[in-house]
Amino acid sequence: MRQILFLFLIGIGFAAHAQTDTFIVKSATTTVRIVPNDSWFYIKEDYKVKITCTGKNKLSRVELRGGTATKKDSIYTLRAEGGAEAVLVVYEKDKSGKEKIALSKTYKLFSRELPVVTLDHVPEDSVIDQLTVIALGRLHAKTKYSREVWRVDSFCLYMRNGAAGFDTLYSKTNQMTPEMKKRVDAIDVKKGGGILMFDKIYATSPAGKAVELPPLRIFLSTEARIRFGL
Repeated sequence: MRQILFLFLIGIGFAAHAQTDTFIVKSATTTVRIVPNDSWFYIKEDYKVKITCTGKNKLSRVELRGGTATKKDSIYTLRAEGGAEAVLVVYEKDKSGKEKIALSKTYKLFSRELPVVTLDHVPEDSVIDQLTVIALGRLHAKTKYSREVWRVDSFCLYMRNGAAGFDTLYSKTNQMTPEMKKRVDAIDVKKGGGILMFDKIYATSPAGKAVELPPLRIFLSTEARIRFGL
């Protein structure tokens, strides 16, 4: 009788263990997939991802803590406005309508490096020969560390006029206009000095982002012209 009772208890134990294993399998969680699965993106730039959920529950909503997450055609656009991190939170909803977090993912945030503007590769507050400006006269924009080349789309140049004031000349490319070069050629650098002030410099990044860059100040010299005369 004792042996029968012992075997009966063992059978109950196995049954309980089997029920526990079955319960765990039936409680499989929702799987969330994010493509691409990067760990960072740029501040104030759109970062697009595709988010899919597989499992018994359905995707409910997506939010970006520290920014915004908007959906269009199954693609989510994430955009962070500042800070060092942003948290993506994906919610799921069960059959009863109860909502819970299915996944949370932290992104590192970085600011994109702005390019440095130069006139014929001469940097801010530096000296350039007057003849070089007349012959070339092109604005260039390149980042210092990543060495990305940006396209300069337009700018303006302030030039002194005969009424002791300033005229504003505009270019719709990175090239100084013939009128700008004519005015530069008329400057008597030895007598009154020569400063070129470029402003409202608009450029486009390799990724297509348009920005306004800081003004550029350049000083003129006649060193090359003097050497030519000698």
